[in-house]
Amino acid sequence: MKKIIVTGHGQFATGLQSAVELLAGKNEDLIIVDFVGSGGKDGALKAAYEKVLNEHPDHEFLFFCDLLGGTPYKTAATLAFENERLAVVAGCNIGALVDMLFIKESYTLPELARQCITASHSATGLFEIREPSNQEEIDEDGI
Repeated sequence: MKKIIVTGHGQFATGLQSAVELLAGKNEDLIIVDFVGSGGKDGALKAAYEKVLNEHPDHEFLFFCDLLGGTPYKTAATLAFENERLAVVAGCNIGALVDMLFIKESYTLPELARQCITASHSATGLFEIREPSNQEEIDEDGI
């Protein structure tokens, strides 16, 4: 069984939880850990992570962090360095998070982490205004 810990600076995790619940409903496998401490190494954040891990000793965890290299990420990565039931991703988007909640049991933990990155890339786009091609103009006239 896998759970996803969403973590990040300020109310990042709580905000994502709110959006995920609006899009996909409540999910007991989504765990929220906000980091509201000051910069630098934060023992309270590590303790919060360890508390969650200890409450669910038979689960694997994907840490879904806001920023690569930030305190929430570094703290999770430090724990994951010596714990194979943990994987850590950073910078992914809400589309990927929703996807991961639905597919998490279909993949091994390392595969799930890679899938999260792929899903984030796929859900990222740019709206561009473009000029219609000649064919599009003809099609609009019905000719």
